[in-house]
Amino acid sequence: MLIKFTKHALERMRTRNITKEEIIDTINNPDKETNDSFGNIIVQKVEKKFLLRVFYYIEENSKIVITAYKTSKLTKYL
Repeated sequence: MLIKFTKHALERMRTRNITKEEIIDTINNPDKETNDSFGNIIVQKVEKKFLLRVFYYIEENSKIVITAYKTSKLTKYL
């Protein structure tokens, strides 16, 4: 399935130093997957001492990335 990025996601990725490769790897190989109250899919993956969280939704044959962030609060989300 094709992975697309919203303008907001690209801006946040740039300011948070997150690469497209990290996002794609997290979507394709998540450690955990859940949904938020809006129906978006949240995937997360531990990378070294950080947790990468990616929010996206599915539209037609694409996964549309909304935003992503890294956090050091591993125990909060695992």
